[in-house]
Amino acid sequence: MAEYFNLIQVISGVASAALVFIGIGMSVRKLNPEKYETIPVKTTVISTLLIILGILSYAVMKTCTNMTIVTEEHYELWALYFASLEEVIKVFGFICFVPLLFRLFKPRTRKEKPAEDEYSEEEEEN
Repeated sequence: MAEYFNLIQVISGVASAALVFIGIGMSVRKLNPEKYETIPVKTTVISTLLIILGILSYAVMKTCTNMTIVTEEHYELWALYFASLEEVIKVFGFICFVPLLFRLFKPRTRKEKPAEDEYSEEEEEN
């Protein structure tokens, strides 16, 4: 049974890292300081959901770790999972807010430069 826990632990660890990096990467790709646009709501929601799924997958990995440590007591699987989830949220829960922070910090507006055509038209009138 311990071999399966190791396999589940490795798969969920890789999946959690991939989901978190894909979620943050989606938000980062939409950042473009030259266009001065905010990140779309759809992208923010999708990237936040991917990060949350990554954190839940990391909680599965922590549960497998805790199952190998706590072999003497007979805890239910859900009790271990929720304890692991609480531990993971305490440590990594702030990552869920990264796409929201990217969206809230809007890029500064462009300073409008007076066009050279306006100057040339004013000079021609005088």
